[in-house]
Amino acid sequence: MRMILIRRLTVLTLTLMASAISMNAFASEDQVAAPSLYERLGAVDGLNKIVNDTIALHHENPDIAHFFDGVDDDQLAHHVVAFFAAGTGGPANYEGRDMTSAHATMDISDAEYDSAVADVLSAAEANGVDAESRAEVGAILESLRPAVMGTAAE
Repeated sequence: MRMILIRRLTVLTLTLMASAISMNAFASEDQVAAPSLYERLGAVDGLNKIVNDTIALHHENPDIAHFFDGVDDDQLAHHVVAFFAAGTGGPANYEGRDMTSAHATMDISDAEYDSAVADVLSAAEANGVDAESRAEVGAILESLRPAVMGTAAE
């Protein structure tokens, strides 16, 4: 009788352990399967489209177009794509200037910053980025506001 009880407990223990391992395996697969923001933005091809469309919108935007006079759009796009790729879970390595030094002489107002963010989000929407991902992009851009506007705590 005691031997049967030990066998049943052993089988029960092994079954519970196998279930726990299976659950962990499925949890890991779910975590791995969840696409990063970089992937949801379309990876490098999607970011290129969004960034190029954003730059075009900035040039047309009367609130901020003056910031882009004489700017090398190709170089700007290259840096912005690398920055967003690095910041959204992509493989890119951003080697450009930090946000504070890149925008130090621009004296950007809150309204101008809001207008630039609206352009980014419009370009993302036009390129099929879902609302949740656009909200994440908006949150990232909002987190950069102090650095871009030169008001970050030092």
